[in-house]
Amino acid sequence: MYFKIQYAKISQSYRLDDDSKSALGILIAVPGFWLILTLLAFLVFFLCRCCDASLKKKRKLTPLKWTLAIFALLCCGALSLGLFGNDQTHNGMKSAQTATENMEDIVMSVRNETREIEFILNKEINKDLDKLADLFKEPISNSTARVLLQQALAYMRSNVSKGVEQLQDINNKIDHVDLNKVPDTIHKVELFRWPVTISLLCVLIFFCFILLWGIIRHSRCFLIFFSVVGLMSVVLCWVLVSLYLGLCVAGSDFCLDPQPFLYKQAGSSIDTNVLTYYLQCDDSTVNPFTGPIKESTKTIDNVESTLNVVTQITSVFYPEKQVRETLDRLSTNLNTTEKTVSGMAALLNCQAMHKEYNAAMQATCIDIMEGTAYMLVSAAGAGLFFTVLIWVASHTWIHIRRKRRADHVDEEDPFLPPSAVQTNSRRNRDTYGSMGLFPRFGIPSTQTPHFSSLNGHSSDQAYMQGHYTPPPSYHQLSGGAFVGNQGNFSQRA
Repeated sequence: MYFKIQYAKISQSYRLDDDSKSALGILIAVPGFWLILTLLAFLVFFLCRCCDASLKKKRKLTPLKWTLAIFALLCCGALSLGLFGNDQTHNGMKSAQTATENMEDIVMSVRNETREIEFILNKEINKDLDKLADLFKEPISNSTARVLLQQALAYMRSNVSKGVEQLQDINNKIDHVDLNKVPDTIHKVELFRWPVTISLLCVLIFFCFILLWGIIRHSRCFLIFFSVVGLMSVVLCWVLVSLYLGLCVAGSDFCLDPQPFLYKQAGSSIDTNVLTYYLQCDDSTVNPFTGPIKESTKTIDNVESTLNVVTQITSVFYPEKQVRETLDRLSTNLNTTEKTVSGMAALLNCQAMHKEYNAAMQATCIDIMEGTAYMLVSAAGAGLFFTVLIWVASHTWIHIRRKRRADHVDEEDPFLPPSAVQTNSRRNRDTYGSMGLFPRFGIPSTQTPHFSSLNGHSSDQAYMQGHYTPPPSYHQLSGGAFVGNQGNFSQRA
């Protein structure tokens, strides 16, 4: 019955995981649907603008320019928020990397110390015991003492074997723990994510500056260029929104209850009791290393107590220097083993590991999640602002007319109409001539006029009346006007 209940719980948790994955996929697809609708709206808008007949009418561009400038500054502010979020995420990733590296250092220290103790027990102490056994083969006068020494050696060998088994049990619990992949993965991801995000945001801010410069210079080319790159920016922003939204939802789900995910990722590589001990680290959890540590310490104490008895017996029956040196070396190895086991017990305590675990979770669920949320808001705001900017910029650059270049006109060309300068000079000459400042004698044309009959009169009379003035009067000939102008006339002649 118990196993059926546990199986039902596990099946229910997997069903919930499938439901959460489906919900996450729907949430990620929402920005994609919005992007598709935005692109369709732009397509309809540009088609309508192409068929609009009112584009030839002049419109005031000042309100449009102010709108573009305000929204461009707002877009720069939104992108700056993304830079802040990217920096905060980077700091959180570095903190998580440091915490996981410290956790890996603790595991590696325990693994190295267990191997060191195992080496001392298997190699050094057993080697000394074998040497003592060879020395004790020599016959002595007291057979009882010889039997006691042989029994003491066997007892020490048995305790050493038990100590090695306990150390192997500890090593087996943590031997498959490989936390080095976590900081390496974080380092590789952050090595590309941080500079790439900064570069993308800086490029988008540069596009906003291009728009502002086009507004200042009243440049049609800059506004058209921004409309093109702004469309690509809209696509990029909503793709980033999908990515950041998925990370925020998945991260919040993980931070709400991270233990099921950690148990699933650990699998069979880590003992469930060990993982629970380090994740919870409270009075209710049992230290899975307490038993092996106590047994290892007990075996070492037994070997030391037995060694003291052997030392007393050998001091009487085996006073040789070689036996004394072997016993001293054996005692030194046992003291080193005892200190190493005590240090390993301190490392296996959950407090140090749990402290690093809390630091990694705080960096993940506070710094990284807040930074990702800032970048999500930044990408969504920038996408909306770029949409408005493209719409207003398209209204603006269409009404900016190109200046026509002033072509050089040959004023000597007889087939072109008279220019303004020629018209004004001719008007002034006629006016001054009518006022009597100089005689208005008609200059005969080099071309022979064409004469035709019009209503019974000759057309040469109409031509003379339109182009030649009558001869000067007597008053003009005898007055000062003629005399004053005579010098000028003679000079002309």
